[in-house]
Amino acid sequence: MPTTILASRFNNLKVRVDKILGPCLETNPNNASDFLFGYGQPLGAGVNQSPSNDTIDALAYKLLYINIQKIRYHQIGTAAFSAEAYKVGDFVNNASADKVEEAYISGLETLATNMENDKFLCHPSQGTITACDASTSATVWNGTLSHIFKVTFANAQARREYFNSGGVIRFVPSLSYSGSQPKTVDWKNMLNAIGPVNFAAQSTIAASGVGQSYGGIGHDYMFNYYQTAYYNMGGGVYNPNRYTIYAMQLSDSILQFKCEFTDPSYGQPDENVEAAVTNDTFFFTPNGTAQIDGTQTVTVQQSTPVSTTVSPL
Repeated sequence: MPTTILASRFNNLKVRVDKILGPCLETNPNNASDFLFGYGQPLGAGVNQSPSNDTIDALAYKLLYINIQKIRYHQIGTAAFSAEAYKVGDFVNNASADKVEEAYISGLETLATNMENDKFLCHPSQGTITACDASTSATVWNGTLSHIFKVTFANAQARREYFNSGGVIRFVPSLSYSGSQPKTVDWKNMLNAIGPVNFAAQSTIAASGVGQSYGGIGHDYMFNYYQTAYYNMGGGVYNPNRYTIYAMQLSDSILQFKCEFTDPSYGQPDENVEAAVTNDTFFFTPNGTAQIDGTQTVTVQQSTPVSTTVSPL
């Protein structure tokens, strides 16, 4: 005997999809079940639950599935997700209507679980990279250099939705040097090995795996004092040399970062670093589209925050 698909299963599925795609209204980071959900996108007209709560028409299924497409294309890209055909309803001649079968609704429920697990993902094709802040030091230096900058969001909700949808602030330190002075060569090797470091919703991670990343230091774990989000150190006798990213929040809509290049005095005489260091930072902002129901459609789109230099290198 066929399984009866209750309207409550559609309604529960819709609640889960809305929670991912819709607004993030929770202001308490301790309430992670709500604070860490919500892309802040419009849910579309006509996706409301059936008023009678016992009959769901084909259009409601279609519009819900369109929102599922937006989320999944945003998370894993258009090539990795193959959308199913929309269900066709027919009130006049039921024989022409598609059946919503157990396998179909069960598949959507499994997909919703996958989307919840992948909520912080934004596929590279679904975002844009723009300059955040940058600073370059003098060509000869010693001691400690700090590049400090602020990142300001339109409001606290915009900050939450930016990071919930996979937005990141990316750090790329570098040093260009063709000479042979050992300390400068070590600084060059140490910095250039790091690659991009992403400050995200719940972590600050170097994709290269180089250095010390912090899985728990991200947007949702900020205080009004600096925390170490990432560091990498020199090698051998130059082990005390260190590049460190510190992060804090000035308010619920403003973050501040300090990127420190530390070259302590430990030799007699202590050599200078004979090349400039550069600290480039970027925004990766969710901003995607996909072909959905025959139309190029926005999947997830966020506003890029604004950066302000507090102190250059």
